[in-house]
Amino acid sequence: MVQGSPFLLESVFMFASFRRPALLLLLTACTLPGCSSESDPTPNDTPDSGVVDTGCPVPTGAAVTHQGTLSSPETWSASSPHVVSSLDVNAAVTVEPCTVVSVSAAANIQVNSGGAFITQGTQAKPVRIEPVDSGRPWGQVLINAGGSVRLAWTTLSRGGNPSSAEATVRVRSGADLPGTRPLFVDHVTIEESAGPGIVINGTAGFAEGSNSLTITRSGSESGPQPLRINPNALGTLPSGTYTGNREDTVFVSPSIASATISYLGGNATVRDLGVPYHLETLTVGNHDTAATLTIEAGAELRFDPGGRLVVYDGKSALIAAGTQAHPVVFTSAKATPGAGDWAGLRFEGTNPSDRLENIRVRYAGGACLCSSFGCNYLPPSFDVSSAILLFAQPATPFITGASIEDSAGHGILRGWNGSDTVGFVGTNTFARIQGCTQTTPRDPQGRCPSDPPCPRAP
Repeated sequence: MVQGSPFLLESVFMFASFRRPALLLLLTACTLPGCSSESDPTPNDTPDSGVVDTGCPVPTGAAVTHQGTLSSPETWSASSPHVVSSLDVNAAVTVEPCTVVSVSAAANIQVNSGGAFITQGTQAKPVRIEPVDSGRPWGQVLINAGGSVRLAWTTLSRGGNPSSAEATVRVRSGADLPGTRPLFVDHVTIEESAGPGIVINGTAGFAEGSNSLTITRSGSESGPQPLRINPNALGTLPSGTYTGNREDTVFVSPSIASATISYLGGNATVRDLGVPYHLETLTVGNHDTAATLTIEAGAELRFDPGGRLVVYDGKSALIAAGTQAHPVVFTSAKATPGAGDWAGLRFEGTNPSDRLENIRVRYAGGACLCSSFGCNYLPPSFDVSSAILLFAQPATPFITGASIEDSAGHGILRGWNGSDTVGFVGTNTFARIQGCTQTTPRDPQGRCPSDPPCPRAP
């Protein structure tokens, strides 16, 4: 760490300039003839004056430069501006309220095992992290395995990189289940990121209690979304605002996960965050791991071509609890959607907890890479592609109030050997289904009637 760099003294006033510009203008104006402090109200006396007083003092100390490896705890004070040139944090860094941290172009704040980066902003005294050169973005806050970051009332401006891996904040972790939760946010704003706002790799997620995250005016061609996460981060996402970006969705993909754990390996709730979820594909559970995915009313999940939502076996479950006013929507991620864009919802086993209520399944029925299940095949083959595929008989007709539309295959595949008593036609609606609204299952001996019923949609 280098203190008191003379060539940076001029920047003290530049860093301070965002603090109270309106107040400085008022003070300057009152030096002119005809301006009386006794007769004019102060800014605090005029609610609509436009003055925003953050309560932060103008820094008076020399600029402090941080670079290399930090191995001992430090506190960064607001009395001086702080300049970072690629820093490895191996101990605790505490950033006090009102502090301005400027980061060199493409430089990272890398928090390693045993390191912590903590900002202590408040509503009246926020922390700001921004580039040294406003025309050249800084890199990212990179959280490696064993490191942690806690950000409170902090704005991170103009970081990132057009590469999808280089967001303004990136969590890079391993393949543990449950995953680590090294990133805490409380009233944090990420703006004008040259890449995504936040990328969370491995099996990691946000720390419990995270809230009020805003990501806006962010994204690149290769990473246009504000958030790009692994499946095990799904249940940890904080409330906030995720609009005004290149693509206003939350991107969820196995490609962002650990190579060995690309599935959801624990219980998670998908919240309605005000923007859709964009998924490549999603698998709930694994042969040795049970998981339950719960989707709240109003959430919308959009799948890439060929994508699917798979419940791995009967140990895992899917609960989509929509309402008539706010259904859960499963649909295509294409800008101009069409029947068969994605493969659909696939249950390799069924669980008593499975529940699909007031959902819409649209533009599914793409290739399921399965055949000969049930008794109805799509001509001229053994193809049984469907919007919803059930390969084991459920105890009850757990799909109710669903609207299944624009399927390139069947509506619901009853692809089990067993009873024909569990049906779904009477409790759901179907439109523009190319095959049967629901197929006929095989009997317990695996036999089909000579002319299996195939109800059709209008």
